[in-house]
Order: sequence, then structure tokens, then C-alpha cells
Amino acid sequence: MLTSIKSKLDDAFNKVTKSSSATINGDVKQPKFQYSRPEFLNLNPEQIQVSRDFSTRPIVTVQEMTRIPWNAGYAESINGGKSHFNEDQAAAGHFYLKTTLPTVKKSQSDDDLSKPKTHQLSEMAGGGLKDQLSVTYFALFDGHAGPDAALVASKLLHKHIEDKLQNMTEALHAKFQLDAMKLEKKNSLRHSENHLPPSRIEERFGNLDLIATDQLVVGALESAFQAMDEQLSRERSTYSIRGGCAVIVAVFVLGKLFVANAGDSRAVICHKGRPLAMSRDMTPYFERERILSLGEAKPDLLHNEFTCLEYARRIGKEDIGKSILYRGPHMSGWSSKTADKEDLKVPLIFRSGNKSRLMQTIGVSRGFGDFDLRVHDSQIYLKPFLSPIPEVQVFDLKNDLGEDDVLIMATDGLWDVLREDDVVKSVSNILDLYKSSKVRRYVSVAQELVSCARGQFTGSGWKKKSGDIASWDDISCFVIPLNL
Repeated sequence: MLTSIKSKLDDAFNKVTKSSSATINGDVKQPKFQYSRPEFLNLNPEQIQVSRDFSTRPIVTVQEMTRIPWNAGYAESINGGKSHFNEDQAAAGHFYLKTTLPTVKKSQSDDDLSKPKTHQLSEMAGGGLKDQLSVTYFALFDGHAGPDAALVASKLLHKHIEDKLQNMTEALHAKFQLDAMKLEKKNSLRHSENHLPPSRIEERFGNLDLIATDQLVVGALESAFQAMDEQLSRERSTYSIRGGCAVIVAVFVLGKLFVANAGDSRAVICHKGRPLAMSRDMTPYFERERILSLGEAKPDLLHNEFTCLEYARRIGKEDIGKSILYRGPHMSGWSSKTADKEDLKVPLIFRSGNKSRLMQTIGVSRGFGDFDLRVHDSQIYLKPFLSPIPEVQVFDLKNDLGEDDVLIMATDGLWDVLREDDVVKSVSNILDLYKSSKVRRYVSVAQELVSCARGQFTGSGWKKKSGDIASWDDISCFVIPLNL
């Protein structure tokens, strides 16, 4: 019963993808959004159909640079035939936060997205934030077992991020005022008349000295991801929302880059020709302590089929009564015990590293959706063990950055076949070739990276130039300049 179901999920999904609707509990539900490619690509129906040709796997790039911030590069290619759709999605854009009044949303159609927007907060009003704060975001959604979750999230996640950041602007404003007052006191300057008294700030927010400014943004991103997953859960009763997705988002605000990751897509900064990882793969093994502790605290989730113990090898009936090596939920090392019947149960986390599987089913432990995902041929749901909360890493954009310093953000279709060191070397080489092409140089980098990962069809599958097996998965890649 407890075998890997990934291929079975894909096969089952392929049988229904020719229809845009899904049957849930006997009711036919339409998707919230019809299948499309990222809005900034601006593809017409015919171009979308061409992009779905998995026999040629065309590489699609941004053509209208005013539709994407900062002339950033983007390229994508569909999988080699494992599903009818490209289940990756992407989004990018700007929005603005009001620091004193409710958010006044500004339509992207009224703004040339290619124009550089400063992400340095050098001007403050009365020691606090400026009246209007610019936020720029780029996001990738790697869907599985259907395109719905990734598609919906790509349309709506940025709205949740905007909402949560807007709710945090009052606290951010107060935090900046406190920091400014400390600086004025240190320099024996007269306090600004616009400052709120520290007692009023503490009464409203508590002791903000104990909270770093970055943590206010991190918390907003974490709550935005959770709100997005909750919306997907609610709307399943109205719309077809099949499958799930890994998510990674880059948010530029307050002079810093915040990378929020829930899944196995990756973000890597190419800084002075060297890689700087901005995310970690959220695999079951990486999250073993959280997952195993949950299973230990709520054994009913294991359905008497799984165990929270790990073993150095698979335990069989012949091992009962013998000494075996094991590791418990809160252990970093290994110990020994006498095997009994309980040790014949399947480990909650199967295998290690990037090959690990939760309940022998899925290789990512964070992301959106997957509400219907069950262990094959059972009623055991995996969702209780999956988390939408991202891990957020921060990079200060005041660092010494050059025009060749970029953020590479891509789905696992690229990273599964290309090493980070090799990607950074390729980026440096390609940027050198396109120094004169200021507008599309980052598009050229993204296109070349996707081409390297996709390879060429040789008659015996897709192969890289080296002859190694290329990616058979959907591939999506952003190349985002950092020196603006």
C-alpha cells in the first residue's frame, strides 16, 4: 500500500487535464482562473498553445520589457511530456504602501515597470517612513499534480503580501522613529516635532527595541503565505483547485531583499562571480524535527501505519528481537534498541537528503495546496504535515553591488540538473557577452540557463551538451539585477 504515488498522481491528472473542470464530491467545479502563462509574457491563445508543445519544448522569454520590473530576465520551457500543462507559474510587479493612510493601489498599467525603482530608504519624514513606500516582487510557483494551486497563487499571493505589509507600516513607522530618536540623542540633536513620545509607542506596540526591523517584514511575509494557503482551502468548495505548489518569492523593500521560500525552488545571488545561497530546499529530511515531533505529539495522524523513528536500514520480521540502530524525533545522533513489531512500521520520513519522501509520497514539506493528497490506496492525508510558512532570508542591498550582480531564482527543473557553481559561472560569462545589450541582457542570461537545463532532444531523451541527462521537468527562471 505504501508505495510512491508521484507517477500515479501525474497519470491520473493527465487523464483529466483535457477538461478545464473537475468533479469534487459529485459536483463539477470550474477553475478560478483559466490556464494561462505569466501575465508579463502577454501571450495570446495561439502562443500559449505553441508553448505547450512538449516535443520541441520552446523557450519562452519576455518580449515587452515594460511589463516586468527593472528589465529583469525571465525564461521558461515546458516539461518533456510528463503532463499536458506547464505547471510552473510566475509573477512580478510593483505595488506601493501608504505609511499613514490605507493602501491606495496603483495600477501597473499606469506605470512603466521597466523603469528602475529605488529600493534605498534614504528619505524619511520626521524620522519615520516616507508617505509612500515602493515594493517590488518576483515569484515562482512550481505546481504538481495539477496547475490549479500554482495558477491561483500566482494571481493572488502578491495581494496578501501587500495587505500584510500595509498592516505593518504603522509598526515600521514607529520603529524608524525610535531609531531616529536614538540617533538624535547620541548626536545631541533636538527631537523632531513629528516624533511620537516613546511612551506612546511602547503603549501601542510594546518594546520595539526587542524587535528588529527586518522581523516585521519577515512576519508579514510569513502571515501572507499562510493567508494564501487558507484562501485556497476555503475556495475548494467553490472552485477546482487541484494539486499543490512549491513557492519562492523575492521582495525588495526598505533597501533589502527578502527571499521567502516554501518548497524546493531556489534563489542564489551571483555576487562578484560567487554564489550566495538565499534559500534552502524544504525537504522532509531537512524538516525532520518538525515533522517527526508533530507525528509524536499527534499519533492519530500516523494511522498506525507509520513510525516517528528513523532506522539505519529497513527493518524486517527477521530483525525482531535483535539490536538495531535508530534515531528518535529529537535526536541528532543514533542509538540502539531491541527491535519489536512497532519497528516494522514504515518510517514517516523515508530516505534522506533530497531523495527523502514524506509518507513515501512527496519530496517537499512546505508549499501551498495538496489538500487532497493521500498515501496511495488509503485515506491517510498528508496535509497535516505540510506547512505553507516560508523560510525567509535577508540580503542588504547597501552592499557593494555591481551591474553583474544578480539574483537567480528558478524552479527545481533547473537546479536538479545544474550545480549552483556552474550556474554562476555561466551567468558571468553570458553577462560579459551581452554588455552592450542593456535592455535584454538579463533575458539573454535567463534564456541560456533554461536552454542549458533543457538540453537538446537526441532521440534517446533530452541531453545536456555534456551528454548527461537534461531536465524533463518544467523549467522557469528569473534573472534579477541587484545594482539599481
